[in-house]
Amino acid sequence: MLKTRYVVATSALLIIIFMAVMFFLPHLHVEKATKGNTYTESVFDQSKVTTVDITLADEDLDSILDNPSEKEVVASDVTINGEKVENVGFRTKGNLSLNSVVQMEDSERYSWNIDFDYYQGDQNFHGLKEFDLNNNYSDPTYMREYLSYELMEKMGIATPGHSYMYVTINGKEWGLYLGVESIDETFLNNNFASGNGDLYYPDGTGSDLKWISDDIDDYTGLNLKTNENSDQSAMIKMLDAINNGGNLEEVLDVDETLRYFAANTALVNLDHYQGTLKHNYYLYEENGIFSMLPWDYNMSFGGFSGGGGRQAGASGQENKSEIAADQKNGATAESNDDADKQDDTELSGEAPNMNGGGMMDMSSNFMNENNINFSITEPVSGTALEDRPLLNALLSNDGYREKYYDYLDDIATDFFSEENMKAMTTEISTLIKPYVKKDPTKFYTMDEYTEATSGEETLVDFAVQRAESILAQLSGDLVVEAETESGMGGGAPNMGDDANAGQQPPNMGGGENEAAMGPPDMDRGGNGAPPGMNGNMGQKGAVNSSSSKDMIILSSLLLILLLGAMAFAYFFKRRGKKG
Repeated sequence: MLKTRYVVATSALLIIIFMAVMFFLPHLHVEKATKGNTYTESVFDQSKVTTVDITLADEDLDSILDNPSEKEVVASDVTINGEKVENVGFRTKGNLSLNSVVQMEDSERYSWNIDFDYYQGDQNFHGLKEFDLNNNYSDPTYMREYLSYELMEKMGIATPGHSYMYVTINGKEWGLYLGVESIDETFLNNNFASGNGDLYYPDGTGSDLKWISDDIDDYTGLNLKTNENSDQSAMIKMLDAINNGGNLEEVLDVDETLRYFAANTALVNLDHYQGTLKHNYYLYEENGIFSMLPWDYNMSFGGFSGGGGRQAGASGQENKSEIAADQKNGATAESNDDADKQDDTELSGEAPNMNGGGMMDMSSNFMNENNINFSITEPVSGTALEDRPLLNALLSNDGYREKYYDYLDDIATDFFSEENMKAMTTEISTLIKPYVKKDPTKFYTMDEYTEATSGEETLVDFAVQRAESILAQLSGDLVVEAETESGMGGGAPNMGDDANAGQQPPNMGGGENEAAMGPPDMDRGGNGAPPGMNGNMGQKGAVNSSSSKDMIILSSLLLILLLGAMAFAYFFKRRGKKG
């Protein structure tokens, strides 16, 4: 029979192991398995330009090109880097940019959607079910969206996979696109602990997240994308909290959302929640906690507010983006009424004639003063901060606002540094320049690409000047009044010592939850990444939570073993006494 001391020793050892696992496991940052998905490496390999060859019936292609606004889905075969998948859904995509290209007389460079499981529910490509091919509209650098997603990744935000892709359709070169992973169940499973929560794509009534009522049916523009039978009570609880003074930490991943808004503000991305159209973002809820997910950054780096606002489209026709902005109740910009049919013209290697350009002209004046000095204290355009309650609730809290300022400082001194931006843009240009040169459908000439990437007004110049403005606003040396009456970024800055008096970022002492949400130790000697990120590009915001299920399972097993050992010891002692 076992001696009592062996039983006691075994029980003590199990207790020590259990306590050690509970203490150390949360700090190991073990990444969640991607369930066999390898598409990040096979599809979104950023070290090369992926080839995407699309084949479909000629009559189907003609139908799409004749009626691009219909977004008709047709069957196609898609070959990625030589690997073929048959019976794949293929259609045009986009809202404002789609309408703008429709209005152009000599371009068929639409953005495309590739849906592997549209016809076959279980079909995928290395785990990927759907992705987009974005046409880099209004971006002569081809880099705005790519760099924006890179910043979001560095800030620890769950970000869709993205890389450059060269596209052919029915053997005809269609040009260089940016491939972007769709935000769907696959994305959620790879980036969050369970991935089975409610996903929303707000665009319309309620997309400003203002309180309407406790009836979810009144928020017709929230657009639930998963769990169609959900009662959406978590959404109502979140809307109530941000509008009516509730506890934000009970409904929101506060720190992650602060990082998100800091990045979006630094990028002056106003075709977004912070602008007049209040769209181009996702909300994901898991266990009652919401995260904001990045989407559609082709108008970042001030691309949505230059050149005097939205202009007429090609041939003097009214730009559908203006119609969309004026629609009542926030209706989406996807109306296909009276959509212009695209002529079946021969694709040219030169940039098409813009004839006024629509949004193309907006991005050409991205270095204007309003963009560079876009307000960080009231980071909205064409609206009031109070009309964007999620952002307003965060910035109304002293402790949260302090962290938001710290993250902005971090971006300005690290990601937006001249050294970093030059290194990134040079590396990208080296990779894509040969493909830009041969791109037969590009919106801009090669000379315009060269000027945009190495001339006097580049994304590097924007980032450097924007960083200087951010730091000046943080120090109080620059005071900016937010522009709330038009889509023109921040208002003209108010310079001078007298104007600065009392206008510095507010003293953060004594704020709500200050102890819990005080500014992190950012260690300026490093690369300025948020806590726990170690400066590694591409780290997802959900990495820390992605191993939580495994930790719970392992902890439960150890607890069962511990309880079993204690029960064994107890009964052993009783038997020993009886003997």
